[in-house]
Order: sequence, then structure tokens, then C-alpha cells
Amino acid sequence: MDYRAIARKELEAMGAFRSPWLRPAFNAVDREAFAPSKFWGYDTDSDGRHHVIDRKADEDSWRRAVWNTHRSLITQMDDGTTPDAGPTKGNFSSSISALDIVFEKLNQLEVEPGQKVLHIGTASGYDSALLSEGVGSENLTTVEFDQTLAVWGAENLHAAGYTPETIWGDGLEGWKSSAPYDRIISTAAISSVPSQWLAQSKRGAVILAPYNTLFCYGGLLKLRVSAGIASGRFVGGACYMWVRSHRPSNQLNVPDDKRQEASPIDPEEILGLGWPARFAVGLYVPDIAFTHRGEGESKQVQLWDEDGTSVAIVDYDEWWHPESVTLYGERNLWAEVVQAYTAWRLADQPHFTRYGLTVDDVGEQLWLDDPYNLLEPMR
Repeated sequence: MDYRAIARKELEAMGAFRSPWLRPAFNAVDREAFAPSKFWGYDTDSDGRHHVIDRKADEDSWRRAVWNTHRSLITQMDDGTTPDAGPTKGNFSSSISALDIVFEKLNQLEVEPGQKVLHIGTASGYDSALLSEGVGSENLTTVEFDQTLAVWGAENLHAAGYTPETIWGDGLEGWKSSAPYDRIISTAAISSVPSQWLAQSKRGAVILAPYNTLFCYGGLLKLRVSAGIASGRFVGGACYMWVRSHRPSNQLNVPDDKRQEASPIDPEEILGLGWPARFAVGLYVPDIAFTHRGEGESKQVQLWDEDGTSVAIVDYDEWWHPESVTLYGERNLWAEVVQAYTAWRLADQPHFTRYGLTVDDVGEQLWLDDPYNLLEPMR
């Protein structure tokens, strides 16, 4: 079966080749040359384990997975400490992104031949190979934080005939010696835009990166640079692993003293929202994370702040009860989330693509519809 041809037809139907250079780039770059002989499948079994897909054991399944338009290939777990044997559980730390989001991001990048591009997150080298087709290897600098991945990606690129500048280093620092850049694209998620990216951008440059809040992951942020300021909107969804230094620590250090109160709203009304709405609400409370535990009458949500100094635990069952919300630390995190939800509702429940971010030498500001309509902090 020609799985590459199947993927090409599906991408064509999705409008993935709307930038003229992307169809020939897809045809030129063999994704199989950048996929390891063994990787973990994205989907899990009933026990939450990822199964290893081994080319030697089943080449047809391997090729089908490589060209699956909507599934990433997990190439590293737990920063390389988990061996490529399975089935296993673990935290993804590197992957070859699914074809649909790879090409959507490259469309959003609006790249032109000959432009200088900085690519953050080389990994296997597949995205870098596509970019080399678009701008020429001589105009691409690609940076990888993980040394093992950096070597692997560079070897894959050179074996396929591409010669971009390959760097082992921290992509958040950019790469000053080859700056300034017309385009900067990240294949790992950030929670804030590094000042170095802005400093190394030309006037009119585009910065494109997956953007996470602790509350909700998966926005795709597109900024344009002018006069030392970068500003733009969220243009879609892009669920990527964190840039390693932006990973949440999830360490709690809260006092034992607690206080209790009723919730003013059923938690399901907020936390049961679909992803687009949850991402929008999360922009008002970007430093609050949450997780669920229990089922049925025992179901609860636990929230904590980035510093780990405040916690809220909210019961789903009888949420109106005076003791349904238990609070630790100075902040009332549940009240902040409710306030964020109310602000979103009062704004007429705007889609997340109406929100944006502006970055300058002072800091970052999130906004709705217009850079002057700033989001008010909930704290």
C-alpha cells in the first residue's frame, strides 16, 4: 500500500498545500528517512500504555504509522531514560509531529524563498528538511536542546542531502551569530516569548510557536515584529510538548491551615467546556493548573498555582454545600477561575482566536480583539 500517496491526497483535501512550495516539499522529503526503526504509537491501550511500532517486526504497520496524517510518532520518553521497548507509560519528550499540524504551521509561517529562518526543536530533522526545501539549507538555522537528538537530527538531514546550520543548544536563546531572522518557528510549546527571539528578528518578521497556559495547553501563537514589538493572535491549535525549561514543576508547598466555602457554580459548567472555550478561559488565569480525581459522587478537581503555594479542592457533588470548596494558601484559586469564566461569558464567549499577545521590552500582555483591550488579571 502506498501510504505516502494516501497522506498526500488527504493533505490536499485539507488545504495543507495552500502555500505553493509545500506540495513539492512534501514530494521531495521522504518522512521515512527521518523516522527511527522503532517508535511508540500515539494511541494507548486500556491500561494507558503506548505500544512500540517496530519496522523489523511489521513494516506495513510501521509505514502506515509514519504516514498517518493525524498522529505523531513518539521518538523519546522521559528525556531518553525510558528504553524503546513496550508497551510502556511515560512522558513524551520528543516526537515527529503529525503531518496535519506540520503543514498547518508551515502555512502559517508565510515563508518565502531565500528568507532566513530559525527553527527551534530539530529533533528528527523532518521539519528542518521541509524548511530547507522552502528557503534553502543555507538560510536555515535549526537548534536542538537534547544532545542525542541534535546529533540524530543532523545525521538524518545530512544523509538526506540537506545542509542547514545545525546547533546543539538552548533554542530559547535563539542563535545570535546567524541573526537577524525573517522567520522564527518553534516545535515545542512555550509559556512566554523569549526576549532573544524578539531581539534576533528583522522588522516584519513572523514568530510562530505553540503556546500553553497551565490551565489549558495547545494554542498556536503567531506574532509579527515591528519596531521592537511583537504582536499577534492565536491562529489555531497546536498541542506540543513543553520547551524543557518551561515545564511546570508541579511542586506544592502549602500551609496546613484550610478554609472552606461553597462554590457559586457547578464545576462542570467551567471545566466541562470544550477545548476552544477552556483555552480562552485559561488566558485569564494562565498560572493555575488543575487535575481531576475520583469518580461519581467522589469526583473532585484540585487546582494549584505556579508557585505551588495555594491549592483549591472542589467537590462536584453538592457543589453548593458550604464545605464543597477547600482552600489552602493565600489565593482563592477557585474564585479566580470562576471570575475568569464570568469575564469570558460577559465578553460574549469569544472564540480563542480573538485573543492575542503583545511582547515588548517591558513584558507581555494578553488581549481580546485589540492590543489596547488588555485582559485584567484575576488575582
